[in-house]
Amino acid sequence: MIKRFAILLCAVLSALCVSACDPDNRKIDVPPPPEKTDDGGSQSGQEGQGSQGGEQGGSEGGSSTTSGTLCTDIGQTPIVLTYFTEYNEELPDPTIITHINYAHGRFKNPSTGDGGIVITESKQAPISKVVALKAQNPRLKVMVMIGGWGGHADGFSMMARDPKKRTEFCHSVNENIKKYKLDGVDIDWEYPTQSADGETGCDPNDTRNFNLVLKELRDTLGTDKIISFASSSSAKYVDWNTAMKYMDYVNVMTYDMGAAPSGHNSPLHKSAMFNHRSWDESIDAHVKGGVPKDRQVMGIPTYGKSKKNPTDSEKIFDYSVKFYEIDDILNKGTYKGKKLARPVSRRWEATSMVPYLVDGAGVNVLSYDDVESVTAKGQYIKAGGELGAMFWEYRYDDDNHSLIKAVVKALYGKESVL
Repeated sequence: MIKRFAILLCAVLSALCVSACDPDNRKIDVPPPPEKTDDGGSQSGQEGQGSQGGEQGGSEGGSSTTSGTLCTDIGQTPIVLTYFTEYNEELPDPTIITHINYAHGRFKNPSTGDGGIVITESKQAPISKVVALKAQNPRLKVMVMIGGWGGHADGFSMMARDPKKRTEFCHSVNENIKKYKLDGVDIDWEYPTQSADGETGCDPNDTRNFNLVLKELRDTLGTDKIISFASSSSAKYVDWNTAMKYMDYVNVMTYDMGAAPSGHNSPLHKSAMFNHRSWDESIDAHVKGGVPKDRQVMGIPTYGKSKKNPTDSEKIFDYSVKFYEIDDILNKGTYKGKKLARPVSRRWEATSMVPYLVDGAGVNVLSYDDVESVTAKGQYIKAGGELGAMFWEYRYDDDNHSLIKAVVKALYGKESVL
């Protein structure tokens, strides 16, 4: 009897081991499609509000990293990073920034994810001239940003699921880095397991496949190049405990979290007026997922958000309002050269530490950031131990670069990083 019981027990244990090791029996938690809100998009633009996604997990306090799989020189810290797109007509000021993500790099064949990447350059400010700014700031780091929001940024999911396409992608990134003498790459996949407005491909295994991309990318680039990632403020869609073995830092898109009239674009703290995500909550979500504070670069918008799809009687502004337009709005009562449809005035939300504009009826008509709120964000980063700040995007600041300088002064005590 004992012998038969022992044989039966061994058989059961053997079956369990086979089941646990069989790839077909592994389950990946996949987030449901995001609930679209009126938060709109610039870089990301639009983030999902779904449940916990991907293979996310981790304990409080962040994740450990594997020695030898990270860049040995990520550049000057605290980081003051700006995204710099092909639409810029003037070179950035290298005395007020430590890192530049040059955009956009995209897939040569977005629908299939093969063929490698191509980089679209500004005619007035091509990559070569941006890299040449190192003569003025030798510690400046210049990376290529690949991806973005929408169908034109498609290709990631199709590439990540195919071993040959992954290798082709990694080699193409490496060749472009060498060609343009860049310091690394910023991956802006929005988002693994999700389709951007139904315009991009996605797959339930995207999160797992992304880990394979990151590992091969690090193996291809080595440890003298930066690998960063633009993350949703929700911290979803990524297996951070694995990804952070290969990513040097995360550019957290702490904007597009709300929009007028029912939200703030980039609230520092939980709003007393609206119930949506804040910087505090985004940072905590990333830490819990596996991204330590000192590897988070916090996103600051150089634009504000008005109501999406307003009626003719409601409309004062376009959905996205650039910071350089704010001065005319407040001091001249004009927007894009025309008199405002109705007067507006600035208010300050003391809890969230952000400004917003209201009309005569007190309705929130524009949520944005200004020097006061950006200074508060810089002070928050300095006190909290985050790695730095990043801006989307350089050309939306005013001619004096007031927003970037406000962060630089908060972090460095002067309006220069030199």
